[in-house]
Amino acid sequence: MDINQAAQKVEEFLASYAGHGGKKAKEIRVHPSGDAKNEIKVWVDLGGGVGDDVCEAWAAQCQKDAAAAAGSFQLNVRAESL
Repeated sequence: MDINQAAQKVEEFLASYAGHGGKKAKEIRVHPSGDAKNEIKVWVDLGGGVGDDVCEAWAAQCQKDAAAAAGSFQLNVRAESL
């Protein structure tokens, strides 16, 4: 599996993923990193009114839970509340 296929699998995984606190992402962006050859970057918007601590916990849990979908590639997950 190449990095583009892995990114697609991660995006498919996230489409139905409910992370920390049962929160689902309102918007998801997944793409291979332009800086690191073996890294997939994930950005999600958890919606308005979500605290920074919840966003950080959600991102950390998501990184662990989505690791299998990423295969041998590393994930860099960032969650925000917009």
